[in-house]
Amino acid sequence: MIFPLNRLKMIFAFVICLFLSGCWSHKELTDLAIVSATGVDRKNNQWELTYQLVTPAASASGTSGGNANSGPPISVLSIQGDTLRKALANNELENTRQLHIGNNRVFVIGDEAAKYGLYSLIDTYLRNPQARETVNLFITKDNPRIVVSQLMYLEKNTGEGIHKLIDRETKNDSILPKVNMYNLASQTAGASKCAVIPELLVSGKGEPGSTKTLENTITASKVKLGGLAILKKGKLVGWVNQNEALGIAFIRNQVNKAVISFEFSGDKEGHKSKSTFEISDSSTRLKMIRKEGQVIVTANLKVKGTITDTNSPFDAIDPGVVRELERAIGDKLLRIVQEGWHAVNRMQADVVGFADIYHRKYPRRWQAIKEDWAVEFAKIQFEPTIKVTIERVGLMNQSYQKLVEE
Repeated sequence: MIFPLNRLKMIFAFVICLFLSGCWSHKELTDLAIVSATGVDRKNNQWELTYQLVTPAASASGTSGGNANSGPPISVLSIQGDTLRKALANNELENTRQLHIGNNRVFVIGDEAAKYGLYSLIDTYLRNPQARETVNLFITKDNPRIVVSQLMYLEKNTGEGIHKLIDRETKNDSILPKVNMYNLASQTAGASKCAVIPELLVSGKGEPGSTKTLENTITASKVKLGGLAILKKGKLVGWVNQNEALGIAFIRNQVNKAVISFEFSGDKEGHKSKSTFEISDSSTRLKMIRKEGQVIVTANLKVKGTITDTNSPFDAIDPGVVRELERAIGDKLLRIVQEGWHAVNRMQADVVGFADIYHRKYPRRWQAIKEDWAVEFAKIQFEPTIKVTIERVGLMNQSYQKLVEE
């Protein structure tokens, strides 16, 4: 029996639909616990994992941070184990849902875990097919469980809120870099074996995780960014403050925008007053040479920006005054860069990438000194120079104070 072509097509389509119907491996939303932030620390020789879980009903409500009817927008679960993978497996002993970490945005590492070493954390994370290497990393001196339990104003999802916090800081201030798991793995496996991770802390004395704090207009405690953690061979070796972190960012050529306060004397009496310079463009060019066995690195920084406020009675039309302003700004930036350099040089932690430059320029010599690079790095002579260009001074050529006095 011969079927017409059209009927054969219909039969073929029907057979295909039979095989395509249904799902091979499906999971209902009600079977999953969606993780938005993760904390990890070491306690009693064990790993402690803390998961910030999204509460779907509260997150869908119109009130930021949840309300009395829907409950808090997040819940927190902590589990322990001899290894990180064992701690994750112990979730089955107390949680009715399977953890889904594909939407995890933030990973908060306790300083005890960071001092112990992060190689096992990187290995475990990269082996997990569900985990994303783009998760943002932070190190905290506080208990990571307290950090991920903290609620935030204006953000229902605290993990998403912390992600936005570091994203905006990196774009607008450039003090702290945005570091993900891929960055950490690459830096730790690089020539210098050093890496940086921004600090996350809880300020204030409020009760973490309590929705009562959201009933007030002023929060008793909040999550905020701090300094910068320095790691060598996967272990925490020290901290730098925000000023030093900005200096490191300049050396690493990672400054997008920044706001700098500086002192300037614009009157005849020589009285100094505070002014503000907002950087809109910055570039750093590094050059390395070896001279009589001494490694010298020169850093040529070019910075452009705008004067955004001042109490100094300067006249911006005067080219001589503008040059004095640029000199004062350059002196302040030079001190910031030197502070960053002295901090990492003192710790013998090459987080500024000099090892990569040395490796590329002197490959044969590198093979002989790479095991002792920390010692060689501490001997480097660093010579920064800065050229500042003031592009604008705003809408007024003189300060408002001088206009009033006239």
